[in-house]
Amino acid sequence: MSMNPLFKLTALCCSLGLVACSPASSLQREAVADPLLLQVAAAPQTFEGKTVTLRGWVSLRHEDRNLWATKADHERWQTPRCLSLSLYDALLDRAGELDGQLVEVTGVISSDASKGGRVIRLGACRDVAIAVSQMRRVDAHTH
Repeated sequence: MSMNPLFKLTALCCSLGLVACSPASSLQREAVADPLLLQVAAAPQTFEGKTVTLRGWVSLRHEDRNLWATKADHERWQTPRCLSLSLYDALLDRAGELDGQLVEVTGVISSDASKGGRVIRLGACRDVAIAVSQMRRVDAHTH
């Protein structure tokens, strides 16, 4: 039994319409994560005290100051794919420009920024942190 050609054409147009209506940001949210950021997040003790430069999605909001592997990780609060930010006060003036953007961050890794639970870090996704020395916004298409 063959399908009506008009039905096939309608189904194809609807499918293409759904793809076309998908926000471009969903493609950016699923962008490939920086392999080094994932390595640091998975084995922070290996990078303890080392200066690294990573790419990720930054959140600079009240009680959410973190670097995420992807924007989708932030939306799903996937903390194993996140590094909290420390020494970020200088960035707060640029929060409007940087928040929710793909950035390149240089800083020193700390596998336990809470210092064994003695420091309460309300804006942190986890105890693993990068002490920010530099941050700049990068184009999502530049890798």
